[in-house]
Amino acid sequence: MDQLTSTNHSMTLDEGVSTNCYLEEYLNPKGVLTMRLREKVTGRKVGLRGSSSAADKRHFIRFMNAAGVSRSRVPAVFSKDCEQDCIVISGDVDIDSADELMFIHNDNITYMFA
Repeated sequence: MDQLTSTNHSMTLDEGVSTNCYLEEYLNPKGVLTMRLREKVTGRKVGLRGSSSAADKRHFIRFMNAAGVSRSRVPAVFSKDCEQDCIVISGDVDIDSADELMFIHNDNITYMFA
């Protein structure tokens, strides 16, 4: 199997792209503490977009919220520089730019704590 590798993520031609992420906490415009995914090391934004059901979106939100609840057990998942704990996102990519990696939220997307 052919494999291309960069310093930020690896791409296997048969399987799409996979990258390690951390959670960044920030205040949204309404002043509510919110989380978003960023790529470990580079810090670029990582997101999901595309056609997914409401149930799929709720599942992903519950997954992200679980990290906040488990923060004391996986503190490095909130750190850009520590590779010990992370969220691994794999799937088909829509945008791969210097400041953003956007995955397509379809049947090929996977996300897990590692």
